[in-house]
Amino acid sequence: MPLKVAFIGAGSVGFTRKLFRDILTVPELQDTEFAFTDISKRNLDMVAQLCRRDMEANGVQSKIAATLNRREAVRNANYVFA
Repeated sequence: MPLKVAFIGAGSVGFTRKLFRDILTVPELQDTEFAFTDISKRNLDMVAQLCRRDMEANGVQSKIAATLNRREAVRNANYVFA
């Protein structure tokens, strides 16, 4: 079962994208399930799209779920970054 990592405040491009890329450099974490949450739907959708593009460009099989519901994002998360 893959790890689940939640990002609170994921609408921050610099914070989220850099940490996301760093996690994906570890081969054992390339199938991680990510849950992004933020109060700004616009920013959240933009960052999720950029991160999905990064995954596709690098052949990574992770999954990203983007939600405005913080409780949903952290539910069953192994790690939470805020």
